[in-house]
Amino acid sequence: MVKGLPTEWGMCFHTILLDNIPWALSLWNNTIAVGSQHRDIIILDVVIGSQKVVLSGHIGGVRSLAFSSDGASLVSGSYDKTVKLWEVQTGGIVKAFHGHASRVCSVSISANHTTIASGSEDNTIHLWDIQTGECHQIIEQQNKVYCISFSPSNPQVLVSVSGNTVQQWDIDGHKVGPIYNGNQTAFSPDGSQLILCSMNGATVQDIDSGVVVAKFHMANSYFSVCCFSPCGRLVAIAAGYSICVWDITSSDPHLVETFTGHTNNITSLAFSSPSALISASEDRSLKFWQINAPSTNPVVTNPTSTPLTLTPTKTTALKAENGTIIPSNLDGVMNTWGISAGPCKESSQIPVEDSHQSNIQPIDRKLIFVCVRASLALSS
Repeated sequence: MVKGLPTEWGMCFHTILLDNIPWALSLWNNTIAVGSQHRDIIILDVVIGSQKVVLSGHIGGVRSLAFSSDGASLVSGSYDKTVKLWEVQTGGIVKAFHGHASRVCSVSISANHTTIASGSEDNTIHLWDIQTGECHQIIEQQNKVYCISFSPSNPQVLVSVSGNTVQQWDIDGHKVGPIYNGNQTAFSPDGSQLILCSMNGATVQDIDSGVVVAKFHMANSYFSVCCFSPCGRLVAIAAGYSICVWDITSSDPHLVETFTGHTNNITSLAFSSPSALISASEDRSLKFWQINAPSTNPVVTNPTSTPLTLTPTKTTALKAENGTIIPSNLDGVMNTWGISAGPCKESSQIPVEDSHQSNIQPIDRKLIFVCVRASLALSS
């Protein structure tokens, strides 16, 4: 189901090919969930792209995914008109929620893990009680609901996109705050800002004051999906086949990076770190991008766990600390590589005799990095 294809597209340091078009991404720490036109949900390890588990239970394509804030649960919305709550570790279904009359396009789970919101093509927002599985509120809309999201800081507030209207609601179904124009939206990590995407442009606005923090324009492009970085400093917006990343912290927000390499429309985006981004596309690929990456060629990991040779060094020792791998060579040079980022971060000189030590280290209790002679093997 998952194939690896090392690439060197611009700042892309890793590509995973899927058998189906990926429609949705949701990320928690080093775990990413991928929903596609196929009914299964693939759980991947972000570090090396390996498949960890497959969640099966939907009978239609999975259009939206959302991890709980602790990463233990995953919510999915499907074209089979259902919403499902999954236990990530076991892959089992905790609850199935029935009630929508048409395809479910978007889901979100409140920060306090009590409520699930779902938006559907039946022109409604449903609010579900996780404990009982019952729908306690239905919010009628004039158009199909393609985007729904709880505030990360306030479990009582959510935002929806129906038609070209962005509205905020409380969990009792009452409108709160101003109404915006847009066809896609996302909260900042602290819940204080919204990014609003529309035809040929996007804006970042302060939720309380309504003040526009940043405004972006791109001629002849349709901004389709958007997200904030974990630190809230960057925003990424997909327009067709390309991704633009802006820094919004200065008084003059500016373009940081433009990524190209997909061969069809981008369907979803997620930051895997403050400086790394994952994109899903109708070209049936996931691409991993490094923002402000060095110009040197990256190390590309292969999700099939085939050995990766670190030439020209003859590596015989390895450490793993804080998301980095540190191989040493017979010349006494130690290179530090970011596992999730790819490019070499730094080099330093070490005593030659230390380079002959063999070392095996577990990472996150899931992965083991084994260093033997000139090869680095990834195992799970």
